[in-house]
Amino acid sequence: MSRENSSTDGRDDGFTRVASAAEIPEGEGVGFDVGGIEVAVFNAGDGFHAISNRCAHQGAPLCKAGEEKINAEDTWTGTRGGVDAESKTVSCPWHLWSWDLETGEHEASGKRIGTFDCKVEDGDVLVRI
Repeated sequence: MSRENSSTDGRDDGFTRVASAAEIPEGEGVGFDVGGIEVAVFNAGDGFHAISNRCAHQGAPLCKAGEEKINAEDTWTGTRGGVDAESKTVSCPWHLWSWDLETGEHEASGKRIGTFDCKVEDGDVLVRI
């Protein structure tokens, strides 16, 4: 589910390389293990965002948003959840809770999940926990 990655490549700024930018298609996310923390990195079209990979509602893996059915055939459509580049949100693949990619907030409940610094440098996506 999540790729293990702890490559700091000799960096002293606290950022860890998780992938090349080309490995995370626009409108999708990928899960990573960064220092033992599950992080989902999303390509929202205008940039990359890193948040906790677990929905605070019931623990769904947010990196699976937009993928084909992940539960019972009779309860899900072809895809579930996804990234909304315009509003900078990702909706959970289990119950469609929408999380702000910049603040980690679920507006309706006021709950928050962790967000992490994320940047692209020399074609690599870097995350700081």
